[in-house]
Amino acid sequence: MSRKAFDLDGRVALITGSTMGLGRATAQVLAEHGAHVVISSRKQDACDTVAAEFRELGLSAEGRACHIGDEDAVAAMYAHLKERHGRLDILVNNAVLSPWRKILDTDFGLVKKALDVNIGGYWQMSVGAVELMREGKSGGGAIINISSTAARHASPNLALYSTFKTALDGMTRSFALEFGGDGIRVNTILPGLFETSLADAYAPDVKEKMLAQTPVGRLGQPAEVGYAVLYLASDAAGYITGTSLVIDGGRTVSIG
Repeated sequence: MSRKAFDLDGRVALITGSTMGLGRATAQVLAEHGAHVVISSRKQDACDTVAAEFRELGLSAEGRACHIGDEDAVAAMYAHLKERHGRLDILVNNAVLSPWRKILDTDFGLVKKALDVNIGGYWQMSVGAVELMREGKSGGGAIINISSTAARHASPNLALYSTFKTALDGMTRSFALEFGGDGIRVNTILPGLFETSLADAYAPDVKEKMLAQTPVGRLGQPAEVGYAVLYLASDAAGYITGTSLVIDGGRTVSIG
């Protein structure tokens, strides 16, 4: 029974922003545990490339482009899922627009653009997932929002990113409360510093300081977020909803 709790055979998982970084690693972990994964980002060719690489590994995957800040694109994604699969069991909201700007250098047009993706996109994707999960064959599902420890600790040049990631906590709790009776669980993961392109944006001295503040003394590996998503998406986490899981090697504990 304990092994079956992490078995995702027969389940359909949509992972946004999954052609690179944490999203790609997460999609691979879910596929390795039996899920059919829908690889999604803004560019179809990138989605097709990753899906083909997964299939070469013997995994079940398809590529489907979707700009989550575009309401019509989101509607088209869910129409496709309903027609092709008739279900969605797992949604991982991972795609993000993360401008690297100081507050006074952030024009309001950029604020609205980031809002459309980082809040509006997550909201619309989650609503679409709820509607399909309610109609589907599984009698529920799991939504996992990928946030950031930037929601807990502000960083220079990341005010916009931090603001929207903080808002995800409220969205997660609200969706968890309203749709728990439908068997839909909603949780948030807050990653710290991982070996991704975002970590490369930090100056070497800043990254060194952050590592010194991290009790485990290293950057996170992308698959480690994937395994946390696997847990929250699986039957093993059937009694967990509306919560936030920090994965940062202990840095949040270190800096308070």
